[in-house]
Amino acid sequence: MAKRLPLLLFLVLMLGLCGPAYATQSERPANKPFTLVDEQNKVIHQTGSQVYTGDVYITADNSRYRVVEIISPNTARCVYQGKEIMPVISEQNAALFSNDIPVAAKNKMPTIAVYHTHSDESYVPSDGKESINGNGGIYDVGQALVTELKKRGFKVEYNKNNHNPHDINAYNRSRKTAASLMKTGPDVILDVHRDAVPANQYRTNVKGEEVTKVKLVVGRSNPNMKTNLEFAKKIKAVMDKKDPGLSNGIYLGKGDYNQDLSPRAMLIEVGAHTNTKMDAEQGVKLFADILPAVLGVSTSSRNTSGTSTGQPAAKPLTQNNQGAWTTILIILVVVGAAAVGYYFLNRGSTNK
Repeated sequence: MAKRLPLLLFLVLMLGLCGPAYATQSERPANKPFTLVDEQNKVIHQTGSQVYTGDVYITADNSRYRVVEIISPNTARCVYQGKEIMPVISEQNAALFSNDIPVAAKNKMPTIAVYHTHSDESYVPSDGKESINGNGGIYDVGQALVTELKKRGFKVEYNKNNHNPHDINAYNRSRKTAASLMKTGPDVILDVHRDAVPANQYRTNVKGEEVTKVKLVVGRSNPNMKTNLEFAKKIKAVMDKKDPGLSNGIYLGKGDYNQDLSPRAMLIEVGAHTNTKMDAEQGVKLFADILPAVLGVSTSSRNTSGTSTGQPAAKPLTQNNQGAWTTILIILVVVGAAAVGYYFLNRGSTNK
């Protein structure tokens, strides 16, 4: 045993230098999604990522399922754990953060950072193939998100670094990008992906508009898991309030997805490779539209013309308020003029 001790110490040291091994997540071929079934073998979800025992899926209707068994190379059995307790959202108080997760300073719009771990991801109907060795169609979806966020007044840090190839080490490579973005002090950091499942898993209609759903993914192997999950639940609650049908639930998967870097780090899946990129862009625009409410910045991000106001929520001046300020200003001017006149009159009498 004593002879083996130096070797064991060497191996431990090397593992430590390699960084967090749990940051990786296995990806599956696009034509072989993993299917989650309940106790009655009813399909409850499909995902393009590898599924592990202990993973949790919170459905669009907030039913919570836990993976208890991998029953085939492409199928996992889940047990129903009841309804997930979600934040209560109102029009006046839309998902404000609790004191232990502060948002941007008062009167300052939050900063949102955006990047793509899987740089090749694309949309077959629009891009011609599921993977592009370079910047795939996912960058167009990321740009649509960034543009909408900027319209709403957010400061956005968009890093377009390429992290190909799409392999088990992609998250290790994108970690450098995420860490670099964290130096800018973002309030939220988003890793934008698309899934790899049949189109009907994400195809939806929101308020008469064809869009893709958006799924939130939380890594359950990171120290921020609880706060990441609370953040995801607040996002979903506002999505359900403002745009019913947009959410494709919350998935808690094995790994950390670099979410240990921030309590408000989130991985979002915008459609699948089988959906059109146009629908994905429309879906991510709706996602951008709910973030002001999630961050407590605004309860209404669009004006009557349908375009973004891009301003933090603030009580507008009414005509009565404006009249009051005008009256005060006139009084100040009159008092000032009187004071100046009095000064010169007294000065003249003194000189005599």
